[in-house]
Amino acid sequence: MGKSSVKTNYIFKVAYQLFAIFVPLITTPYISRVLGVEGVGTYSYTYSMVRYFWLLSALGTVEFGTRLVGIDQNNKEKRSYDFWNIFSIKFIATFITISLYILYVYQIGDNKFIALIQGINLIAVLFDITWFYQGMENFKSVSLKNFIIKILNIIYIFVFIKDKDDLSLYVFGTAFFLLVGNLSLWVGLRKYLTKIKIKKLTPLKYLKPVMQLFIPSISVQVFAILDKSMIGWFTKNPAENGYYEQAYKIVDMALVLITSLAGVLIPKVSRAHNEGNKEEIKKYMNKSFSFIWFLAIPLMLGTMSIAKTFVPIFFGPEYYKAVYVLIILSLLFIVMGLSSVTGEQYLISVGQYNKLTKILLLGGAVNISLNILLIPKLGAIGAAVGSVIGETIICIIGLIYMHKNIAGFDLIHCLKTSKKYLLAGISMFAFVIIVTNIISIQTLIGLCIVIALATIVYAGILLILKDEFVLTELSKLKRRLVKNND
Repeated sequence: MGKSSVKTNYIFKVAYQLFAIFVPLITTPYISRVLGVEGVGTYSYTYSMVRYFWLLSALGTVEFGTRLVGIDQNNKEKRSYDFWNIFSIKFIATFITISLYILYVYQIGDNKFIALIQGINLIAVLFDITWFYQGMENFKSVSLKNFIIKILNIIYIFVFIKDKDDLSLYVFGTAFFLLVGNLSLWVGLRKYLTKIKIKKLTPLKYLKPVMQLFIPSISVQVFAILDKSMIGWFTKNPAENGYYEQAYKIVDMALVLITSLAGVLIPKVSRAHNEGNKEEIKKYMNKSFSFIWFLAIPLMLGTMSIAKTFVPIFFGPEYYKAVYVLIILSLLFIVMGLSSVTGEQYLISVGQYNKLTKILLLGGAVNISLNILLIPKLGAIGAAVGSVIGETIICIIGLIYMHKNIAGFDLIHCLKTSKKYLLAGISMFAFVIIVTNIISIQTLIGLCIVIALATIVYAGILLILKDEFVLTELSKLKRRLVKNND
């Protein structure tokens, strides 16, 4: 029921997650100038602090719930018990977390009023049941319901946020519309569930695997949050948080395109593992890596090539330091893209939670250590360097583990498949550098034209090189168009 193809689900998952950051992306040039770098920095720091509590309330329910519902998606009664068991755990965790957050705000929190408003996010996370739709492989309803909410959020920002004194209104609007969006996911949920007997609920049965997934599920987010918190702790300068916030926001938006495939494939890889179908698992892995190289390389090199032009145009001249932060963080496109396959798509799907936890803890320890050394001297730039190195270690260990444990998976072959994408990406990079040096790009429209031309260059070179992945996908698209015309 509600089951769709991998491509359809990937498109809708990307749409959903893009909507989640669509509002801040569209409004960023406006907010950057209206609230200023310090206002953005204050928002960034207080949001980073509430995110710790947010992640605590979610535990590992998202990934575990997706996997569990994915396995039981054809059994309405089982998936109904899955849903209410997972939600029960989340409800209790959120109640405890909200209590702890209120205590934190009144005892030690900075910017108490803003921090208290940020607490609305904790109520919102309770009602986020995206994991259920992921397990059911149905992203269409999620995407469509949130579209209207995000449009209303955009209107709210442009109508009510006028100057630096409206920071509290901005924080409230961001959290409130997130809550409304998550509540909308419950509309129509009844058709996927059947009546259950409360006495038969066994949430404690799932507490151990949920807790095992806690660190793996939060690791990627914690690195970004911890960076922002440590910038605030060590520099005491909201502007440094502002530089990092805006640069990371751009990278985070593009990362959605790369990492969303892993979440879509969790139910499929989980079922293949459950059925002992190793060939199916290997097939998904190989296709995923080709997809990562295809997108991550041009995103990384493209971001590096336009950063100096993009930042002043998009954020304003006072954010110029964010150029260097953005260039460094663009390396995450490759390392986090590959890690999403080794970690979320493979290790979580086959139940190797403890192995993933150990890998992530090692990368996290490196990240924190480098932050302590670099942030006091380099501020936001130091945090970016720490994140990239920590994520690179996670990526390398994950790839080595897959090489040793998946029969037929060849790490060297996987790396070699990136050659054509690197050649096309470097050509695209050179094209952008030459164009931006010859022509002074000073408008967003001009920058968009350059990006469009760069995309054509990248795609054109891959066609000339007869890349197998691109040709296969184009062939499928052609057959589909012909079939629709008939």
